[in-house]
Parts: sequence; C-alpha cells; structure tokens
Amino acid sequence: MVLRRRVGRLEQRLAHREREGHFLGESPDALSIVWHAHAAVCRILPVSRFELYRVDDSGTIEEVWTLAPEGAPEPGLEPSLDPASPYLGKPIDPQRLRELTATETGRSFAPRELLSGGPPVQRLRLPLYAGDRLVAHLEISSSEPIDDPKKQDIRALLGPLTASLGALRNWVIAVTDELSGLASRRYFETRLSEEWARLERYGAPVAVALFDLDRFKLLNDSLGHAAGDTAIRRFGQILRSAVRATDVACRYGGEEFAILFPASDAASARAVAERVRLSLHAESFEFDGAPFRITVSAGIASGEAASPGGRNEILFRADKALYAAKDKGRNRVETWRP
Repeated sequence: MVLRRRVGRLEQRLAHREREGHFLGESPDALSIVWHAHAAVCRILPVSRFELYRVDDSGTIEEVWTLAPEGAPEPGLEPSLDPASPYLGKPIDPQRLRELTATETGRSFAPRELLSGGPPVQRLRLPLYAGDRLVAHLEISSSEPIDDPKKQDIRALLGPLTASLGALRNWVIAVTDELSGLASRRYFETRLSEEWARLERYGAPVAVALFDLDRFKLLNDSLGHAAGDTAIRRFGQILRSAVRATDVACRYGGEEFAILFPASDAASARAVAERVRLSLHAESFEFDGAPFRITVSAGIASGEAASPGGRNEILFRADKALYAAKDKGRNRVETWRP
C-alpha cells in the first residue's frame, strides 16, 4: 500500500512535469513563459519569492519579472514586469555567476544549488543557460525547506524553460532592426495583416503612422553616415518610449519608420505622432564635435474594411499624408483625408 502511494505520487509529479514542460515549450512570449514557469514551481512547493531576470547577449539585464515589485507577494499573485527595477540595464556579475554555476560538460552548465547532496535550503539562485549562453537568472524562495526531491523536480522544469527563453531571444533578434532597436519591416507587415483581418471580421479599428526624418541625406552628406546612425538610434528610442505594448513600431527602411496602432483611430495615432515629433524637435545632437539637429514629418491614416486596396490602402494613404507634411514645410504631422 505504501509503495502504491509512492508510485501514485511519482506518476502525478511526472504528469505535471510533462504538462508544464509542454506549455513552456509552446509559449510564444515572455509573459506566457514566465507565468507557466511560476505555476509549475508552485506545484512543487509554496513560493514566497519568484524573480526572473532576462539577460541579453551582452550579459545585461533587459527585463525583470517579479511577484510583487512594491512589497510582499499576495496569495495567487502572478509574476509581472517591474519597469522600475534598479537592476534593469545592469550587467550580471561574472564572478558571482561562476560561484552559482556548475560545469557538467565542456558546453553545458547547471545551477550549482540544484546539484544532489546539498542541504535543504529555502532560497535558490539559478543561472539559466541555453547551451553555453546565459539567458536568464531565476531566484525562488519558499516557506518550506527545498530538499533534493524538490530540487530535482525544479531542475526538470529548467530544460523547457531555458529552451523557451533561448528561442524567445532568437525570435526577438530575428524581428528586430539592430540599429534602431525597433521591429523589422517584415514583422510590421505581418502584424498589419493580422490587424487588418480583425478589422474585416469584427470591425476593430486600426491606424498607421509613417515617419520620415527630414533632410536626412543632407545630414549624411555633411557629417557622414555615423552621424545619421546616431539620429536613427535616438529616434528609435523616442518611438519605443512613445508607444503602447500593443503597438508595433518599426524601421520601415532607411530613414523611414512606421507605427501600427491596433484598436486605435486616426486621432489617437496623430496624438502619439505629434508627441514623437515634438520630442525629436527638442533633441540636440553632437557628432565628432559638431552639433546638429534633425526633425521628422509624419502621415496618419486609419483603416476602413470596405477599402478596395485592402491593407495596402492604409499604407498608401499614410504615405500620401506624409508627402503632404513634407510639401507643407516638414516637421509636421498630417492626417489623410479623402
């Protein structure tokens, strides 16, 4: 009878492990990955602290997920992004990382605190590697001692978790323009197709803004392409800070940029574009000792399901509005009108 109960508990743990591993492997974004990881750990032990630090290729912390950014976690609380974390933008300490990491093969690393034979603990500090690349650092605390069986259950979850985080990093690299830090044109057009399908099916509003840096060729010709790169890089930062998480800001090509606004009308898109224009207008640049300024023009259009040109029509209209802004003196925002 005792053996049967043990076998039953083992089968239950294995079933949970397989199910959560499947969810982690299938998760398409950071939110789903972190939530499934937290739920999986909570099945193993009571969790009082759960913090996951996503790390970029340079070893810098780019995201912090925590149960309670401003205090003690409440029962049933899910992890969320902490945009005010003091660790954001900070490098991982390589010496501390080595202390927490065990080398299993020439290109395989494991969290030292999950190795068998150690004493029970109430806190785990777990560097997460996809192959030989650090992708995240996870910290877990529990009100109960974490013994070897629980450590092994947690370790079994780390394989699909690190694989998902590694795949997420590769996906972000694939759809991101390196210079501006914005989405690629291909990703923008994919998302526009999706939002246009929602417009046709449900009537959900959608708007687009197209931007073009004014007299950008003159800047490149006078100060060089490195000065132009400085302007593109800064403008990408301005766009990223201006949009919602649901919006898609992209580098459309050269000095051209675009924002997709799901569930938004032209007036809302214009308000954002105007803030972007004013932000860039207020910027002072310097390259190789030479000060310079640059402005941007923008065109706005919203979608209509009955449009004969489909999703291409909204881009055509935004482009026409952009040219109108250029014709009227640049450094302005225009909305397409029939």
